[in-house]
Amino acid sequence: MSVANSAASALPGPTADVYERILKTAAQPHYGEKSKSSLTATFQIGSATVAASNSRDTVLLQAAGRLRAVAPERLEKYKDVLSRWDLSGAVVVRSFNPKVPGTAPAVPAANTSTAAGTAIRQSFSQFRGLPTDADRAKLALTAAAQVRALPGGAEKLSLAQGLCSLSTEGDLGKEALTAVAGTLAQAIHEGTPDSESWIELAKLVRYERLSAPYSDPALDAADSLLTLREALVQESGFTLTALDGKTYSLPSLRGKVVLLNFWATWCPPCRKEMPDMEKLYRQFEKKGLVVLAVSDEERETVTGFLQKQNYTFPVLLDPGRKVNAAFAVEGIPKSFLFDREGNLVSEAIDVRTERQFLEMFKTAGLE
Repeated sequence: MSVANSAASALPGPTADVYERILKTAAQPHYGEKSKSSLTATFQIGSATVAASNSRDTVLLQAAGRLRAVAPERLEKYKDVLSRWDLSGAVVVRSFNPKVPGTAPAVPAANTSTAAGTAIRQSFSQFRGLPTDADRAKLALTAAAQVRALPGGAEKLSLAQGLCSLSTEGDLGKEALTAVAGTLAQAIHEGTPDSESWIELAKLVRYERLSAPYSDPALDAADSLLTLREALVQESGFTLTALDGKTYSLPSLRGKVVLLNFWATWCPPCRKEMPDMEKLYRQFEKKGLVVLAVSDEERETVTGFLQKQNYTFPVLLDPGRKVNAAFAVEGIPKSFLFDREGNLVSEAIDVRTERQFLEMFKTAGLE
């Protein structure tokens, strides 16, 4: 994918600021050297294929290519650190591979589970059955303390990751989420994390708006990867057809605040948040809110489900999961919010409540 397009250059100043911040961080001589994690990639620059074998080179090339596309004059101050490469051609990512060589599997084998770990894992099964987010927050705090008390290792890391996944399903509040993030950070520090552990921690910090538990080059690299992924999403955009035959695209919705939500009929958390989406759509439609719900299922499946509902926001189909793939949707529900200029301003990694959606809307100037 070329770094140059209209979406990336819609607001070149703020966009360039983000890329330069990443470039400035990665330009530090020893960036990423102490990290257990690494980011490698293969780029096509013009007609040449370039392999970046470490985190620093990967982030430098990706950020420099994007900065060149929107504000090439800003690259002058980084010419020494970038002198190894000819960046006169378009920079295209061919593969992107975060990894930790020689790491243990994230999920421990069954025979390595301790009695304490098994008891904690069993408590996880109670999360979705609890009646309120306040109840789930209490359980998250208790479970976080129990996981922190375990010795470091694969089991602790696996449990910390599982707790993170459960704790983003709804509005558990800053106290619980901070405890969960701190637990994952401790498990990473004490164990042998894979790259996905760092990325999961970076997601929790970034998208739940938490303070980083500590400073680490690997966490910085994971956050940089998330920034770059967001840039790819911004560049990809979308063009999809709704059940009524109308086509929607990001450029055609300029002037509107767009909530793009990925869901499926078989997904209980997706179904849980849809009534709040409908309520907010009716409340803010006249102020310019557009809610687009995207499913990759068959038309008959989707229409059959909607016949029993009273949703008025457009439902779009993504046959072949092309837009799901472009937006790196690995789990649902997943929501992206674009402001009136078409800029990606907020992202949700799980089910959201009415209050959480309203907090997202504020980032797009919709209140």
